[in-house]
Amino acid sequence: MRPGGKVGKYRLTKGPVNGGRGAVWFAVDTELDRPVVLKRTLAQDNSRAAFDELLAEARALAKFSHPNVVTLYGAERAGWGPKATFWLVMEHVTGGSLNGTARLPAKLAAHIGAQVANALAALHAKGIVHCDVKPHNVVITEDGVAKLADFGAAYRIDGSTTNTPSGPFSLTPAYAAPEAFRGAPERASDLFSLGATVYALVTGEAPPRGPRRTIRTDALSDDVGPLRDVLTALLQRDPGRRPGAEEAQRALAEVAGPVDQLPRVPLEEVTKRYPPPEEPGEPDEHSEHAAAGAARLPSLLRRRPLLTGGTAATVVAIAVVATVLGLQDGDGGGPSAHADESPTATPSATAGVGFGLGNPRTVDPCALLSTGSFERFGHEAQLDPQYGNYDRCDVVLSSDDDDIVDVTADLDTEDPPSTAAARTSGKVSVVTQPAESGWCGRTLVLSGVRDTVIRVEAKLTDDTKAPLCDIADAAVEHAVTVLNRGEVPRRSPELPADSLAQQDACGLLHGRALEVVPGIDARDPDVGFGRWTCDWASTTNRMTVRLVFDQGVLSIPDNARFTELAGHDAVVMPEYEGDGSCTVDVFNRPYRSSDDRPTERLRLVVGGARAKDRPSCETATDLARSATAALSAG
Repeated sequence: MRPGGKVGKYRLTKGPVNGGRGAVWFAVDTELDRPVVLKRTLAQDNSRAAFDELLAEARALAKFSHPNVVTLYGAERAGWGPKATFWLVMEHVTGGSLNGTARLPAKLAAHIGAQVANALAALHAKGIVHCDVKPHNVVITEDGVAKLADFGAAYRIDGSTTNTPSGPFSLTPAYAAPEAFRGAPERASDLFSLGATVYALVTGEAPPRGPRRTIRTDALSDDVGPLRDVLTALLQRDPGRRPGAEEAQRALAEVAGPVDQLPRVPLEEVTKRYPPPEEPGEPDEHSEHAAAGAARLPSLLRRRPLLTGGTAATVVAIAVVATVLGLQDGDGGGPSAHADESPTATPSATAGVGFGLGNPRTVDPCALLSTGSFERFGHEAQLDPQYGNYDRCDVVLSSDDDDIVDVTADLDTEDPPSTAAARTSGKVSVVTQPAESGWCGRTLVLSGVRDTVIRVEAKLTDDTKAPLCDIADAAVEHAVTVLNRGEVPRRSPELPADSLAQQDACGLLHGRALEVVPGIDARDPDVGFGRWTCDWASTTNRMTVRLVFDQGVLSIPDNARFTELAGHDAVVMPEYEGDGSCTVDVFNRPYRSSDDRPTERLRLVVGGARAKDRPSCETATDLARSATAALSAG
């Protein structure tokens, strides 16, 4: 291995950071043009079976998607037979890892600690204990986002029972909880280590230890200032007296105060920086620390309870992507009363042409799919134009009356990815995404179109096996043929005049209605294709709002509550899209419980609410009522 060499699609740029079988290299993904970190795994053998096991586990762990956790992208093999090497592919966080010796202002340390607590909450919700929280295992992005790294000591617990990992137990004495030394760490152990880490960020050293490895909370430095109470709680000897991760996150965030008033993280003073991936060369004197968050990420073949099955290591992000239906308040104002407060509003009859595909409301995404494309796979194929939003179309493959694969063609507003390594056919470039367990996707980029891409995906809908990437490629072949003929065909017949598809989602919520969510700027939404989806995010907390038009059969959970909003049937679904969320669906036509036909709905989702925030279902219901009133008045 040398700079300029390749491991699969990854070109090595610098390394090795540390030698031996666990060598770490910096590299560039030649297909997606992004920097990554490659770490050789400590496999017991180089067999194909060993790699297949590593790949399956890596795919499971790669589903851990959280803004405050270093991302594992997957696994690669270089060579074959006895000389084969196996590599984990990870996110390259270029800001570096915290060195634990520099001193930060208490509020800035609290902000970093709150982000780590946010990551721990996601881990703990899935029964995973990190076991080695410390400054060196926290990396910082260039814009100051903290990410928890290094899962080499992590393992799974079930309920109150801890499964002790086989082999030597790894911990860092200066930051480990007293119970961890006995080989019995639990969720609360991570909170103790978090307290010790935040203390070190403020004082430049780990907290003082007393008898039996306890922390002398009465001897904490005066430098901790406003952090004293929360650190005293986190550093309790008794695990049962420590706050949980979510409570710790709230307490630390309260100490930190408004994020926009904090100073930037002085990376040059508090981190050991990664070497630039574009500049091959020998590792510098800090290279061992530079690989923190990469060098000791999970060696998945070590027999630990963390990865015991297909779902055991699957950790989903707790950040809620909110789906909001926003309309104007139904207090008698009507849509014109505050029209000047909604710069995003566009009359539905004059929706912009844009998007490079003609009028988005007449584009037919179903023209990009054909059931005949899938005949060779031996399954019945049925086209469904009402499976989701109006910007997509689905073909469902079934066998013995059971749906097994969903193939989707989806129009999406975003800047196209790099096509440097893409396959090009006529005016269409096909960008291949790395396959995941149960999913395979392709992105179609049209020549000259800068703000819209077409996503083609094949995903399993049943616990079975299918050649997903072959199925996705069959769909792409048809779509590319259609696109190279010229403009995408138009819908026939057109969408009905009374359909929600003729409305503008972004124009249904004005500034006054959105004031119920602190920190949201009504003038700055993320606008989806056809203006059928509109997202807002608070700048002062984690709350998000989404307003989207949806269709298809709705699966209503047991905890749902039916109501009426501005003369429309509606259903309120707490935590339908994750903890701290609330989803309100408003039906465009009267709802019938016995009717399993597709229904048009306004969907409003509020996400990311915390315990101290106004209850998310109250907020979501108010916004949905406003949106419904504006829709009716329009």
